[in-house]
Amino acid sequence: MIDVAESQGRPRRHRVPTERQRMILRFIEEYSAGKGCAPSDREIAQGAGLKSASSAHYHLQQLKAAGYVAYRDRVPRSVRVLPPRPPDTPATGNGPAPARARPKPKRRPAAKGSEHVVWVPIVGQIAGGEPIPLLTSIEERFPLPKEVVGPEDGLFILKVVHDSMTGVGIFPGDWVVVRQIYEPPRNGDIVAAWFAGFESEGTVKTYKEIDDRIWLMPQNQAFTPIPGDTARIHGKVVAVLRQV
Repeated sequence: MIDVAESQGRPRRHRVPTERQRMILRFIEEYSAGKGCAPSDREIAQGAGLKSASSAHYHLQQLKAAGYVAYRDRVPRSVRVLPPRPPDTPATGNGPAPARARPKPKRRPAAKGSEHVVWVPIVGQIAGGEPIPLLTSIEERFPLPKEVVGPEDGLFILKVVHDSMTGVGIFPGDWVVVRQIYEPPRNGDIVAAWFAGFESEGTVKTYKEIDDRIWLMPQNQAFTPIPGDTARIHGKVVAVLRQV
């Protein structure tokens, strides 16, 4: 799919961007050069001193309409700054002057090892203690090494907010990478489980079957096991992320 703004018919730059928009353009160029990929709306907001990702997206819409940037709708990290279009060449007394060849912009090399990176959606938070309502809106995507988490299909990231799993090294504030599973887990698997109710509720626990009963076991003696016969096991934890 070709972005209209990337074609020869993209809007000519018809206005000067504001100071804030110039900050956004500089941030996109510097981030892309340093990271090898485009920034997210949230990162643009932080880099340009905006209050929210929606504010950044509003400015990006204005810059795209004015011909300064291009991006694909609903495709994260696809924004890039466009080179300026040359002005129309004026005619001479002997007829139109020949068009000057436009230099081709140099392509920035792809980030080294990018084929080994998968972009995993962050879908909200989940309890490490009692079940809590699960936030299902996708906030953004996070790059992770494919060698660690495997193929991209079926992966998602959840933030842990309680401390029932500290015995296996999962602490409040950690992010767990979960892979969807479509068959019963094995005893000892750390799973993300949901409980049907007025709202869907989720928790991270160790899966265990005892005498034909399913239990979701905490790894902290301050918490008690949760009966899991009515739970829906949506995924198995394959990695834990922590900011230090």
